[in-house]
Amino acid sequence: MPVCLPNSESDSVGNYNRLSASQVNAWKACPRLWFYEKVRRLVMPQIPILFVGRAVEEAICQTLKESPCLVMASAPSDVYAPTPLDDEGRPNRNHDASWPAEQLLSLPEKHWPQNKNDLILWATERVKKHLNSSLESMKTEWSKHDRKAGQWEDVDVDRCHMMATNGILMHINEVEKCLLKVSKTILDDWRNGARPQWPAPDGRGFQLDKHPLSQEGDVTWIEAWEISRPWFVDPDAKPFMMNAVHPEHWFQGEYDLVYSWDGAIRIIDIKASLGNNDRSGDYVKQLRMYAFLWWHTHEKQQEVDGLEIWYLAANSQKMIEKPTIKEMDEMGVELKELWGQLREVTPDIEQCPPMPAPMRSFEPGGIPSDKPVKQTRCERCDWSMICPNGTGHDEHPHGGTYQLPGSYAEIEGDPIDELEDRHDIVGHVHTLIHSQSGRAPRITITQANNAFADVQVKAMTHSDGTSTVPEGLEKGDLVRVEKAFFQLNYKGAIVLKVDPFSKIVKIDSDEEVSMSLLKPRARWNIMGTVVYRTEKRGVSARGEWCRKGLMILDNTGAIKIEGWQADWGPQYDMLELGDTVIITNVGMNGWAALTTGEIYRSSRLHIVAED
Repeated sequence: MPVCLPNSESDSVGNYNRLSASQVNAWKACPRLWFYEKVRRLVMPQIPILFVGRAVEEAICQTLKESPCLVMASAPSDVYAPTPLDDEGRPNRNHDASWPAEQLLSLPEKHWPQNKNDLILWATERVKKHLNSSLESMKTEWSKHDRKAGQWEDVDVDRCHMMATNGILMHINEVEKCLLKVSKTILDDWRNGARPQWPAPDGRGFQLDKHPLSQEGDVTWIEAWEISRPWFVDPDAKPFMMNAVHPEHWFQGEYDLVYSWDGAIRIIDIKASLGNNDRSGDYVKQLRMYAFLWWHTHEKQQEVDGLEIWYLAANSQKMIEKPTIKEMDEMGVELKELWGQLREVTPDIEQCPPMPAPMRSFEPGGIPSDKPVKQTRCERCDWSMICPNGTGHDEHPHGGTYQLPGSYAEIEGDPIDELEDRHDIVGHVHTLIHSQSGRAPRITITQANNAFADVQVKAMTHSDGTSTVPEGLEKGDLVRVEKAFFQLNYKGAIVLKVDPFSKIVKIDSDEEVSMSLLKPRARWNIMGTVVYRTEKRGVSARGEWCRKGLMILDNTGAIKIEGWQADWGPQYDMLELGDTVIITNVGMNGWAALTTGEIYRSSRLHIVAED
């Protein structure tokens, strides 16, 4: 069971506040690094190599999902229809119609692989097909990111093909082992349609009477391909919907591959790299934490039997020593304490000192080395310009007043931790228009003072698993819109934005209206140090567009402020990273745990002090 979903009734932690292996490794690398990225939510530059790794892994998984009985090697990469998903983005257990693999006719047997070489020719051709498609989609995703860096043209496509091919060949070795060693019991169960609770994605449903590809007699290469298929996250599923969540909900992880065809559980981590850098040490710790997670999500009754890292660029499979029960018990105590320290209560910057761990040296394939590392952790850190261990400092603005050039008026800057972005507003439903396509309804509410607000439902599911819109909502109902972003649009109209941290609740008619729609403050003046710029470009029906932004930091927090290029004014192009700025008339926006600022035509950027 590689997926363990949270229990919504007992989950007091929530999807956005769990600990993960990557957070643990970031903290141990440097507490200040963790603070900048997890508390201040600074985003490192998005270079193409980060997306290339995802493309290679996706291509491998798309190939593993297919069957050589159903798909010709030369077929398009999208020959399988998308996996039916439920409302949360997981493969839908209640889907009664045909599944993608059932929509394809089996190929004539003369086209089926009859030996290992046939299977290699088919699988390597398929993985290249999928890789080309995955690289193209990742290029599009990278180009849309507002922190993209580098040049996509620098991506070595031949190297990507080599890594994807290495990965699929490692799996075919598993297929051969299965062909030679699979037990009669496992073979018969598979032929009779046995399926685990979360089967490996193969384009089929959760229950089968008899497997359509089953044969008679000894196991065939086709059957070995199907039986040995590891579990992995279905490429069609929504992100982070196939996690394994600790029974106490404070830790989660998502496995790359889980092999179990022989009854032994092996967790594989796929790395599209040589493995010759400091991160190889983190991968070992991550897999050992995954062994701990597997043990806990199986009521401490089942341990993993093996842990491996596949370094695709080195064509190397590194075996990791699995932790003992005693070590997993100790790991659980340590991780639970770390969750309490980092996620149960958010630590202050003073509790996250800039104390980097020494860099580690590895040879290709993740082999530990005694060779000295040429670069320190601080020298390679993306945040050295603001960190005391680099060229920065911890002294940033904390609100204060500023007099604009040529003006007698002083502007009062608002500390970032005092920005009020969410409000509870009570009102009567004035307009309710349900969507025929199942999308969010259009709602407006009103109060007795004739103030109106447009309630924009951007998420239908709350982070606690419940609906953000109550059933049976009708015009005239008294409702409380809880924790909604309070905004004024470009026309000056009030907007209440409902996201996964907000919801609409029907209330009794005698409940007092606690806050007037005219009371919340909609515009703020934010002063801080510029950490980095952001930029997004695209084309719409109206032509080309560009949104630019700044991540700014003060002594209380950090916030990204963005808006249309024309609204920034001339000083945006004059500022340098590290400058102190004040931005006036900023609106509040965001999504879930992330709050952002929005500039408008009335907003102004002023450089207060140069770095």
